[in-house]
Amino acid sequence: MTRGMFAVCLILLLNGPAQADQPAPLTGEEIATVVLAALVENGQEGIPILADQRRYYPCEVELSIAPRREGRWDAVDVACTGQIPWSIVVRTSAQVPEGFSFGARETGGETTTVVVFRHSVRRDEVITADKLEIVEMERAPSAGTFSEIAPLVGRRMVQTLSAGVPVRERHLEMDWAVREGDPVVIESVSGEMVISMAGVALEDGQIGDFIEVRNPRSRKTLNGIVSDGKKIVVSPNMN
Repeated sequence: MTRGMFAVCLILLLNGPAQADQPAPLTGEEIATVVLAALVENGQEGIPILADQRRYYPCEVELSIAPRREGRWDAVDVACTGQIPWSIVVRTSAQVPEGFSFGARETGGETTTVVVFRHSVRRDEVITADKLEIVEMERAPSAGTFSEIAPLVGRRMVQTLSAGVPVRERHLEMDWAVREGDPVVIESVSGEMVISMAGVALEDGQIGDFIEVRNPRSRKTLNGIVSDGKKIVVSPNMN
């Protein structure tokens, strides 16, 4: 079969009916169950913070669960080592051990760089660079703070925050990699063959999320995993 004929067959496969025997996407509830079991096994009290109905990429092997930072389980890496590897970060309500530091020595001279607001900000306010400043704190704050201003610009607040308080990820609206209605690149992968086409996201998604996209030319709805650069990666066995 020529390369051109193979490409045509692949496109026809993507536009055809879904294969019933392919693995179903994992749900947030299923992943949370695995994460909870890992927390219990490691003597941690807490629950995963994950939307039950959110869909993630399928995995035909057992998921691997590990703390994102050694010694603390408030965030864990969930990884699939199957035919198409992927990983996501899941937050949990597990407590951070008292006295935990980010590698800084417990000396009076140690400081940590964090970003804070110059003035109080309100819920729903959009962050601009002039509202922020970088300061040095004597003690390392809890996880989720920022050491640079650039990643915060353009983000929206989900709560009111006073001046001088370290900005944390939980203070901000979700930073979606792709939003519903965004133009995206649908990248179809089959072995060494890669075909790219224009598409539109039908759901919000972070990198690693499993979302629906539409090919405007064929009007076919496909499922794929969010990659960087507004790219949605699909393969014939996903659809």
